[in-house]
Amino acid sequence: MKNLSLYKKIYFVGIGGISMSSLALIMRSRGKEVLGYDRSPSKETAMLEQKGVDVVYRTENPKLKGVDLVVYTAAVNTSHPIIVEALKKGIEVVPRASLLGAITADFEISIGVAGTHGKSTTSGLISRIFDVVPNHNPTFAVGAYLPFANACYKIGDDGTFVFEADEYKDSFLSFRPTTGVILNVHHDHTDYFKTIDQLISSFSRYISHSEKAVVNKDCPDAVKAAEGYTGELYYFSAKEKADFYAKNIKLTDGYAAYDIVYPGGEAQVTLAVPGEHNISNSVAAFAACYINGLSADDITKGISQFTGVARRFEKVGEINGATIISDYAHHPDEISACLKTAKLTAKGRVITVFQPHTYTRLASMFDAFAASLSNSDIVAVTDVYSAREINTYGISGKQLADKINGYFVENLEGSVEFIKSTAQKDDMVILMGAGDIYKVGEMLKNNP
Repeated sequence: MKNLSLYKKIYFVGIGGISMSSLALIMRSRGKEVLGYDRSPSKETAMLEQKGVDVVYRTENPKLKGVDLVVYTAAVNTSHPIIVEALKKGIEVVPRASLLGAITADFEISIGVAGTHGKSTTSGLISRIFDVVPNHNPTFAVGAYLPFANACYKIGDDGTFVFEADEYKDSFLSFRPTTGVILNVHHDHTDYFKTIDQLISSFSRYISHSEKAVVNKDCPDAVKAAEGYTGELYYFSAKEKADFYAKNIKLTDGYAAYDIVYPGGEAQVTLAVPGEHNISNSVAAFAACYINGLSADDITKGISQFTGVARRFEKVGEINGATIISDYAHHPDEISACLKTAKLTAKGRVITVFQPHTYTRLASMFDAFAASLSNSDIVAVTDVYSAREINTYGISGKQLADKINGYFVENLEGSVEFIKSTAQKDDMVILMGAGDIYKVGEMLKNNP
């Protein structure tokens, strides 16, 4: 890509995505004319249109006149009709990751949060910490809605940028954060990363671009990824001594408090988000903020004021006296962490309605999914959310339901009826998955 200052009119293919809409508005704040395409209207496209961004929902006549850069989401490829037309017209076309990488290079401090799990929560937490510190006004772009910002992004002016660094298809190799964070490395996206060694190598290349790195000592494959790193390396841990580590951990109704030990001393940390896994996320956030100049007092204050991100153990309603939780968990490790939190916080039974995300993931981790879901008292499984994949594996949600002696509910409507007939007072119902299972919560509100 050329220097960003040279582009005047930028077109986003897939502008309704959380990350793409954020990038579009960041570029608009820099005086660029932005517009774009998406398949259908959504909350994000409505927000963009309210801000004056032109959004089209057709591939014919996509309004490319005067455009000098087209940015496309990872959800599409270069055979998309708009991209094909742009290339014919000689317009520069780049993936989302390339634009985010170019934006990152413009900041004095940039913190990229990578890892198989916990990226949105931890990048949101770091953003919140910087946001509450006097005389700081960070820019951030996170892959989930942040209640404190009433958005998934913010455009600041203090030279600090916090962002989520996604490993899928090696997109994070386009980024050059001054501080690279590795929360964990577990095998996922098996359609792209055929082996765990390939994934570890990508994480290693990711932090090699950073002046400083914050790495999880509790994760063996994250430690492997840091081997050979030549910058300032800081390890964090929720289990043992490290550069930054938690001790004296106490859990009360699923919420953690602990003492953090850091190079300058010790401090008390109290979390306002539930889940034992968030101890590790918060220690990582503390480390990333501390090595970038924030005080322990300011960091712990920010941590105590962070109440989470959307679809991460988020309460979305009630039915029959039961609490409804929406959670993005779509990997066996995430499911285990979510259900562990549920068991700590639920008064009654834990009922999980799980929507598998992609045939590839379900087929490659079938037994692990079955094992992790067994921690729920009752489980219903829907059809697979394909995310545009073709089922070449002969795998189905019903097979998973049968494996765990659960219920198969097929679709969202079936999920609604299952919950209505099953949930009782004090139960906790979890709408789980990275697809559109969250819509069940909205459907229950509209048709209780």
